[in-house]
Amino acid sequence: MMRSKKWMKPVPWMLAAAAVAACSGCATISSSGNGRLDGIAVKGAEGAPSSHVCLSTTGEYLLWTIPLGSGRFHWNEQTKELETQTAWFSDCVGIAELQDVLLKYADGRDCDVADVMFFDSDTSYAGVGYEGILGALFGSSQIGVSAVLVPRANRTQR
Repeated sequence: MMRSKKWMKPVPWMLAAAAVAACSGCATISSSGNGRLDGIAVKGAEGAPSSHVCLSTTGEYLLWTIPLGSGRFHWNEQTKELETQTAWFSDCVGIAELQDVLLKYADGRDCDVADVMFFDSDTSYAGVGYEGILGALFGSSQIGVSAVLVPRANRTQR
C-alpha cells in the first residue's frame, strides 16, 4: 500500500503545472519571406509588397470576464523586433494593442501597411469538464490582424 502512494506525490504538482500551462495565453507572429509576393499588386498601395504579416493574441478567462493569462507583444527598441510574452492576470487581447504593434512592426522595417484585416474568435469549454460545469467556467478569446507590408523606399516620388 505504501508503494502506490509514493508515486502519487508528484501528481498534484503535475496537475498544477498543467493548469497553469492551460491558462496561459499566447502571442504569435507569422510573416512571409521576401519574394513570396513577387508579381502581386496590392490595391491602394504604391510600390511592390515585400511581405505579409499576421499577429494574434489569445487570452484565457474565468467566467468570461476575469483574465487568467493572455499573450502580449513587447517592442524591443534595441533590436527593432517584436518579442512575445505571457501576461498573467492581465487582458492584452484587443484591437488597439494589435494596431499599435502592427504599426511599430511595419515602421521598424520602413514599410507602410496595406490590406489590413482583423479577425477574432471566442471559445467556450462547456463540453469539456465533468458534466460541462467545469468547462463552462472558462473561456478563451483570440484576436488577430493581418496586413501586407509595402516598403517606403519603393514608393514613387511625386
